[in-house]
Amino acid sequence: MRKILLYIVYGDRQVYYDGAKFSFLTFMKWISITNKVEIVILTEKPDEFINYPVTILPINKEQKNSWSLNNSYHFRIKNRGLCYVIDKLALRNEDKILFVDTDTYFNKSPIPLFELIQPSQALLYLNEGLIYKRKRFNIFIDSLEGHIIDLGGFSYQITKESAMWGALMIGVMPNMLKSLELADKLMLKFIDMVPVHTIEQFSLSEILAEDYMIVEGKKYISLYSTSGKTEYAKVILTKFFKQNTGLSNNEKIINAQRVKIKRPISVIIKQRLLKLTKNNAK
Repeated sequence: MRKILLYIVYGDRQVYYDGAKFSFLTFMKWISITNKVEIVILTEKPDEFINYPVTILPINKEQKNSWSLNNSYHFRIKNRGLCYVIDKLALRNEDKILFVDTDTYFNKSPIPLFELIQPSQALLYLNEGLIYKRKRFNIFIDSLEGHIIDLGGFSYQITKESAMWGALMIGVMPNMLKSLELADKLMLKFIDMVPVHTIEQFSLSEILAEDYMIVEGKKYISLYSTSGKTEYAKVILTKFFKQNTGLSNNEKIINAQRVKIKRPISVIIKQRLLKLTKNNAK
């Protein structure tokens, strides 16, 4: 059985590439002879990763344009890239693939995440709640309630059991490939119906829930997903890779565990005051 850790990295912001490298360096601390994991990078810029023990799969311009609908909805790249890698690596039914976003890192063993991925069970980051129970999801009810969406042999309709799942982490097996493809078809329908950017994760969880259990992986991962956290992390990561230039990968793995990404309270206050000043100036 193969265990694949996947990153999909594209765009021009260096923080995405540094983030992916830092993420898999913190992950690699937990890999051992008994817990082997292959790290795969699907990326626009292969040269960013050539000095690391990872498998690099390039994204060409045509693929990116196709997957992102000519850059009109780049979140679709996650689904299309995941399906592409499953096919490109010729993964078999017993193999497991875990996708994580680049703004993640690991301070404790993430290996149990692979145990949560089973033939009848998919893994997502977090259950954010039932659509009908959270006001912030009302846009889905307003846009979808009463509609039956034909996907060619499968009909979708929002229900009281419909839930929003965060998808910065996706753990699946090759037997779920048909569900990934169907989720993409549903997402393409949502694009013209639901004016929000979370349709990618909602369509995925709705289709997976038809045939599989879904479990959370939140407790095994750390992240810096907000704009303030990302701006702080960008400085920390730039400093880390500058200071560790020329070191071996094993040394980088050790040093990565010592890095503190969490913002001090003084930084949080400073960022909030700066944001307040900018908003008042508008």
